[in-house]
Amino acid sequence: MNLYLIVFLILAAAVLLEWFKPQYEEKIYGCCWILMTACLCFRFGQGTDYATYHAIYETIPPVIDLSQGYLCGFYPETGWRLISALFKVFHAPFWVFTMVLGLAEMMLLHRFLRKYVPMKAAGLLLCYPVLFITYMVSGLRQGLAMCLFLGVAVPFYLEKKWGRYVISILIAASFHRVGYAWLVLPVVYYLPVQIMMLLTGLSVAGGLLLQVGPVEQFLVNLVPAYHVKQFLLEGEVSLFAVGERLTAFLVLLGLYLWKKKKDGTVEEKTELLLKAYMCGVCFYMLLCGSSYYASRYGVIFKVLECVLVVLLVRERDRAAKTAAAFFFGVVLLMGFKNMNAMILEGGYASFGIKVWNYPYISVFRQDAIDQFFPYEEKVKEIYGYNIEDQQLWMIER
Repeated sequence: MNLYLIVFLILAAAVLLEWFKPQYEEKIYGCCWILMTACLCFRFGQGTDYATYHAIYETIPPVIDLSQGYLCGFYPETGWRLISALFKVFHAPFWVFTMVLGLAEMMLLHRFLRKYVPMKAAGLLLCYPVLFITYMVSGLRQGLAMCLFLGVAVPFYLEKKWGRYVISILIAASFHRVGYAWLVLPVVYYLPVQIMMLLTGLSVAGGLLLQVGPVEQFLVNLVPAYHVKQFLLEGEVSLFAVGERLTAFLVLLGLYLWKKKKDGTVEEKTELLLKAYMCGVCFYMLLCGSSYYASRYGVIFKVLECVLVVLLVRERDRAAKTAAAFFFGVVLLMGFKNMNAMILEGGYASFGIKVWNYPYISVFRQDAIDQFFPYEEKVKEIYGYNIEDQQLWMIER
């Protein structure tokens, strides 16, 4: 049976137990965290980009030579190349690198949950479909960047330590450049929620406007850059994703407004996190014409759902219970959806593999991956492409 699915179902059961037996919260969370950490650290060859990053890892020399583009040169970003080079110095195989990386990510996530999330097992469950399955298991660089954002940068944001915040964001962005989008938060901190609501509405309108043919052509002619063309002319709208983002946002916003009307005020931390979350909604709706770009820049704020949902439902009145049930259902839906996507994108579906029987391949039986695709051949093929790209970059320089 699919170990990722087993962990997911255990998390769901743990959240129900945590809800009805809050006195066992710490023990429940500890067991769930250990289980998720083991699942992440001991995997091998699985996740849509695992083999790609393995090939990139092999191309990176153990000597840091700034003349070869470490600061502004070829893919990937500087931070990723530097930590890869550090592990290469010690001749560490890639599976050791990903194991240490996974442990570091889970420790950063633990730091965030411990500081801000009252029901930490619920926080883990809310992280599971997107942050864990899609980015920590599959998209390694962006997963590390998001964990750095949660574990290091968010505390600085909430405490108004802007110098440290900017430095932490630059470090996170050195692993994945989408992290630069987090630099808007020092401005957002000082904006009222009402202004953020207005900006969200304008983003929806802007996203619709960018679907109009003449507008697309005008912008492509005005800025004929590669990514502009890809976004405007090649992008596709995911109506499911747009609906999920908007519905989740409206439920959270409704909870916030209900709580403010009922209590007369809302905890400052909750309001600040909501405004940061709304940035992600703005990015997603403005870029919704291309689900690829929209998800990249929207998801880095969406991870804050893991704290916002818990903070807004913890009073357990009727509205909170209804919202809790809604998000529980959404998480179950997204969990199955993203696990199925991992199966399809990894080519496992051609072997009749479904969500319930997806095999977990560990570092202790690495040869098992060859039952589904020639792993070493794929790594060598991608390795060749990356070496060629690096050589072309140096020639162009």
